[in-house]
Amino acid sequence: MNNSDIQLEEKEDSRLSFLQEKQGELAQLVEAINRVEANEDWRKLKDLFLNGVVDKLERQLRDEASKVEVSLPKIYRLQGQIEWAKKYSDLKKISNQKRLEIENLKKQTK
Repeated sequence: MNNSDIQLEEKEDSRLSFLQEKQGELAQLVEAINRVEANEDWRKLKDLFLNGVVDKLERQLRDEASKVEVSLPKIYRLQGQIEWAKKYSDLKKISNQKRLEIENLKKQTK
């Protein structure tokens, strides 16, 4: 009996179960994101708070860039904060990214 065949089968089974578990978690995440995004309270929060944060950070970045002595660490920090704010304020975009991850997992399990 060849023990290497048994070990390969066990590894494939554990990988398959891991991918299926990850796929289930992502599906739950997408459903939760879609429910939050459809909520009227989220729209209010986004309009009143998150959109204002992006505008404020962009204004700070322009002000810092127009100074005579530019502080590169501050500019880099502001750029990172802007990217973070844009990324997490658009739930539809996050949902679509997670759906793509689910599709990739499905392809890997086949």
